[in-house]
Amino acid sequence: QDGGPQQLFEDDDMLYLQVALKRVPSVKKDKPIRIEIPHALYNTEGAEVCLFVKDKQGEGRKKAKERLQQEEAAGVSKVMDISKLKSKFESHEAKRKLCQAYDLFLADNRIIPSLPKYIGKQFFKKKKQPIPVDLRGKDWASQIKKACNATYTYMGGGTCVNIRIARSSFDDGQIVENVMSAVEALPQILPGKWRSVQAIYLKSTESVALPLYSELPELSKEAGAGRAAGKQAEAGGKGGKGKKS
Repeated sequence: QDGGPQQLFEDDDMLYLQVALKRVPSVKKDKPIRIEIPHALYNTEGAEVCLFVKDKQGEGRKKAKERLQQEEAAGVSKVMDISKLKSKFESHEAKRKLCQAYDLFLADNRIIPSLPKYIGKQFFKKKKQPIPVDLRGKDWASQIKKACNATYTYMGGGTCVNIRIARSSFDDGQIVENVMSAVEALPQILPGKWRSVQAIYLKSTESVALPLYSELPELSKEAGAGRAAGKQAEAGGKGGKGKKS
């Protein structure tokens, strides 16, 4: 070991905001929930982004690639239509490799409902479900950039919500600003608003969870119940003494 300071996270590790809920949300949503953050997690020119598109009525892969080149939509390194997704990535292993191959997956919002059966469970386990993008308009580049300049979360079937919030290469101020933006958005995205939050943590892929917030036990209610029980017992004792005399 050298004498230098020890880094808490890797050089460019992804950091996550973990939100522990008091109970499982009553509604499960597999559709990505968008959260605005001031500092983007992905550089549209450096991220590996895969875009899923329709393959009918002249809107397939070739047409989409031409459109992206015309608009200079940087960041999309792979365009794949549904037909290729079905034929080339049928096995579980192929789906797993596809999931690992890209930082971010985008999809024409018109095909989002049909994607789960083609991409498999791995995408949902890794929280890399394709992000819907509106490709019906003319400005694809701005839509793709808008998708890359936000973060996303999902309402699963458990009591933990994970949000990609920053990179360890960000400075402290950038991390804090992204965290605060996500925390401020929680009342809008959680079914029980702020009342449903038990605790909030910050962690990397491999690190332990660092507590940022934790709701204290409701000691006042417990103490109040204890005092009420004590008064009832006291009243009962006095009443017993009166009968005896």
